[in-house]
Amino acid sequence: MADQYRFLISFIVDNQPQTIETYNDNDTLSEDEAEELARKSVEKADAKITDVRVTGIYHPKNPKVHPGHYQQPEG
Repeated sequence: MADQYRFLISFIVDNQPQTIETYNDNDTLSEDEAEELARKSVEKADAKITDVRVTGIYHPKNPKVHPGHYQQPEG
């Protein structure tokens, strides 16, 4: 089974900040690919999408750990 890489895509839709999380088989995700995914996630077809940013998330998802301000990192 191929590795899945996780990415956070941040963007602005009609002056409102949005984010989506996606997975990709490649360890990189171009801004063009991210913008295409952002467009697919927006209901309004003619929405203005700007400031697309891609951030790689390199730690695995752990369903037992909940985000917290004072939580110490594992390991």
